[in-house]
Amino acid sequence: MTDSDVFRQELEARLQAFFADQHAGLDIPPAVLYRLEGAMDSAVKLGVISEASLRQRLLALAEHYLDAPLQDIYRRDHRLLLHLHMREAPVYPSGAK
Repeated sequence: MTDSDVFRQELEARLQAFFADQHAGLDIPPAVLYRLEGAMDSAVKLGVISEASLRQRLLALAEHYLDAPLQDIYRRDHRLLLHLHMREAPVYPSGAK
């Protein structure tokens, strides 16, 4: 297995985890998002994966894990970006006056 194969497998595992965590309603720390986007950019620049193939993979993961309105964001946006779709946390009044 080449270094490129290892890089691609690691990127795939991290992308799967990113989408699965969103689907489960978990928070995605900004550092995780930025490192993953950096890995995507590096993979394209190093020739590990083509930009078109990576965009197709992002759309496939969005179609598998996200609702239709969120899938459309990946269909319309042709940039190599990950979009956060975390549910809003409930806000309760403190009762303090």
